Amino acid sequence: IKLANQYLQTQKYELASGLFLELYNKHKSHNYYQGLVECYLGLEDLPGAEKLVKKHIKRHSNNPSSYIDYGHILNLRNQIRKADAKFKEAFKIMSKQSHQIGSAALRFYNYGYIDQSINAYKLGLKDPKMVSYNFQLARLYGEKGDLHQMFESYARLVLLKPNYLQSVKNRLNRIISTEADNENNQLLKSVLIEWAQEHNSEAIGDLLIWLFIQEKSFDAALDQEIALDKKFNLDQKNIFKLAQICRKNKAFTTALKCYDYILSVGTDSPYFLESQLEELFVKNQILASNYNTKDEEWEQLATDYTSCLNRIGKTSYTILLLKDLAEIMAFRLYDVTTAKEVILEALNISSATDEELAKCKLVFADILLLQNEIWEAIIYYSQVDKSFKHDVLGHEAKYRRAKISYYQGDFDWAQAQLDVLKKSTSKLIANNAMDLSLLIQDNLNLDTTTTTMEIFARADLNTYQNKFNLAFMGLDSIIIDYSGHSLVDEALYKQYEIKMMQGEKEDASELLDQIINFYAYDILADDAKFAQAQLQEYYFNDLNYALKLYEDIMLNHKDSFYLAEARKRYRELNLNSE
Repeated sequence: IKLANQYLQTQKYELASGLFLELYNKHKSHNYYQGLVECYLGLEDLPGAEKLVKKHIKRHSNNPSSYIDYGHILNLRNQIRKADAKFKEAFKIMSKQSHQIGSAALRFYNYGYIDQSINAYKLGLKDPKMVSYNFQLARLYGEKGDLHQMFESYARLVLLKPNYLQSVKNRLNRIISTEADNENNQLLKSVLIEWAQEHNSEAIGDLLIWLFIQEKSFDAALDQEIALDKKFNLDQKNIFKLAQICRKNKAFTTALKCYDYILSVGTDSPYFLESQLEELFVKNQILASNYNTKDEEWEQLATDYTSCLNRIGKTSYTILLLKDLAEIMAFRLYDVTTAKEVILEALNISSATDEELAKCKLVFADILLLQNEIWEAIIYYSQVDKSFKHDVLGHEAKYRRAKISYYQGDFDWAQAQLDVLKKSTSKLIANNAMDLSLLIQDNLNLDTTTTTMEIFARADLNTYQNKFNLAFMGLDSIIIDYSGHSLVDEALYKQYEIKMMQGEKEDASELLDQIINFYAYDILADDAKFAQAQLQEYYFNDLNYALKLYEDIMLNHKDSFYLAEARKRYRELNLNSE
């Protein structure tokens, strides 16, 4: 039998038919019969196939698949009416023996009779236990291009068998788009909304929410989640999960709405405490990602952090709040003394995990570096590097330690560490290491001395330590005294970053224009164009200039890191201007 099947699979029908005929004559098995029929059809021996089918039907008159075989042979012989009569006999048997419907429907499908296969599965659905036939039906409707019936079949399946929900999502993922106005999306949405209104089904609601999430229509997803949460008393679990999804997609406003709903439920919610913390983390992300964040907003956030810590307590549960608060005080409000006090409180929480304490040590080292206590900073970075050598935390510590060597002008040692970090499992760390490595490599190899690179690195450290005027002067010396050096565009871009930190956006914009106009072919051209486009769109409200820059990136910087976002912003601005 193994050899016969092998011949059949490789379409060596003559050899296969001899073996299957011998097996069939000996055992009269339906499986050997099917193999032999396939061989005769492959050899286009229709008389032989018809003779075999007739003989087999005499022995097995209650098998619908044999009648389907007979009907197919008759169709091939152009005897259409007789073929239809055989198919009807097959359906007659199926109506009495429902357990044979699955194999018969598959037989129709294998011969290419999609409509008959659909009708067979629909006949099977009269048996309430055969709900799963909707899955096959949906696939067949999809092959026919009847998407409405396909979506209806999937909806019926998840309504009656919710355990098929993930399988249905996997199938639909191949058909729908991430665009809400896509025709398939709109049709699926209308079907699911209709079913959700007609049936009290959590699974249908879940499928609709999933569709909204694929489209990144997070507000619509939240509305549905809240409705389901109230209707089925789901303890806010899915709303908390949706908040995490929103955060990953930078839909921070909707994430806040998720946490607000959970907090409105009160202490009865198992996510009440955690949502208080997560809400603060999201507010931090919102302020950090906004071009126009004011000092007063950071001060208010710091107050909110402090209030939460006083309310919940300073424990291992809230240690990351303390870490964040220390960062806000040091790097947003420039209150280094308070920042140091806060992070030392965190480091004294004995019940914290090693990982949590390592994260706090990194922040403490950052603050020490901010105060120019370089050797003490190195000690803490090295501790984390040693304790988490093969972990992302250790890689981050190694990267920050390498930056200190770069700041100090020890470029060879920094380069050696960066070469190791390029292989980090963290994409962010690997990219940062690559960027700093290229900065050193591209601008050091052209010089007989390291003077210009040392000036730039010192300005970089001064920027980190909030000594903006000193940093700006150092960068000016590169631009003026070394005007032909490859670091000039880097110096201009660093000056742009300083002006942004100082809130001087007009000056920042002028610096970007210098890079765009005079260094259009250098490595930072796309960075400058994207940054300028963002400034024009979100601060100066010059949408035409923003559109022009986004289009420039799309046309002239096809390998740019910003290409996808530029394309997205270009499309959205164009739509809004119509």
